[in-house]
Order: sequence, then C-alpha cells, then structure tokens
Amino acid sequence: MAEFMMLMKGTSENEDWTIYIDRLKKTGLFRGGSALSHGLCVNKQDSNRSCTVNGFMRFEADTIQQIQALLAGNPVYESGGEVELLELIET
Repeated sequence: MAEFMMLMKGTSENEDWTIYIDRLKKTGLFRGGSALSHGLCVNKQDSNRSCTVNGFMRFEADTIQQIQALLAGNPVYESGGEVELLELIET
C-alpha cells in the first residue's frame, strides 16, 4: 500500500466535517489529518503571501484513484474549492 495526502485549498460553506470524517474512517484508508491556519507562503522574492492550503488528510491505499473516489462529500470540494491528491514518496 502507498501513502497519500489530500490537501484542501479554500474554505467550505459547510464547516461540519463530522459526517465526512466518519465516512472516511469507515473506509479503513483514513490515517488522520488536521486543519491549518495563519501561515505564510515564502520565497526569496515575496514573504508576505498567505497560504492557500488550509487542511490536510493522510490515507493509505493501493491507488490514487481510491483516494479520488473519497472526494464526494468533502466540504471544500463540494463548495468548489481545490483539493490536491498526492502520493508520498519515501526518501
């Protein structure tokens, strides 16, 4: 099995994550996550931009398509926000 991250960008109109998280737990793929807030996105030219990632979730699955299938019901996704799905690579 591989590890994946789901990065949420944007806010949701429905801030009740309870139903969605409960559904994820029942899949056996969910490995936790957290909301993120009040950060800075920095590079050498600009250190005052706000971050766009405001939450993450971790999963363990065979394919990224299994994680993509879990997007239905995600409050950020359903509100039109962007969600990035990424495979973690061991280094």
